[in-house]
Amino acid sequence: MVRRGRGLERPASDLDFREGGRETAIFRDDKNGAEIRNDGHYEDIVPGRRIVVAYTMSVGGRRISASLGTIELRPQGDGTRLLYTEQGAFFDGADGPQMREQGWRELLDRLAEQLQAPR
Repeated sequence: MVRRGRGLERPASDLDFREGGRETAIFRDDKNGAEIRNDGHYEDIVPGRRIVVAYTMSVGGRRISASLGTIELRPQGDGTRLLYTEQGAFFDGADGPQMREQGWRELLDRLAEQLQAPR
């Protein structure tokens, strides 16, 4: 079991990163034990330019959202600018767009830390 930030454990994950591939990640909330499941499908991958993934999220076996996420990579100076856009439908009892934005900000901040770390 892999421990993640924000009181989450990740007991299972599966990744087939290719166009048409799927991703599944299962998390467990330390506070209430609820299973959080993310099921994705890679719709489009253009190396060095774009990744498009359609995904659903469920909590305790109840679907809370369906989203289409697009990651764009653009040259900027001597680096790359990452632009993430998400179109989401949030169902009754869902965390809503504010919580999703907060989650993505935390993930992208961690990615930035890793990319800026001395090698």
